[in-house]
Amino acid sequence: MQTDSTSALKPRSLRAVREAKGLSLRTAAARSGIDPGHLSKVERGEKQLSLEALYRLALVIDLDDLAGHLKPLLSEESGVGSEVQSEPAA
Repeated sequence: MQTDSTSALKPRSLRAVREAKGLSLRTAAARSGIDPGHLSKVERGEKQLSLEALYRLALVIDLDDLAGHLKPLLSEESGVGSEVQSEPAA
């Protein structure tokens, strides 16, 4: 069963948020460790992300509420979040 915060999450919403943050698909994919082609299909509603990949993407595009809901579902031993890349220093 989906929670209220995740049931309203639509694939195109991910794209809209990513674009609103000024991130290209390739940049968001690279920072979250997701294949760009796969992320593109996710945004079109053709594929789904694993919980870990969705968590990493949520961190990258600043969906803190979603990341907060997903974190307890993930194993602490998995190292989730350690692969998320920050923006390069200016």
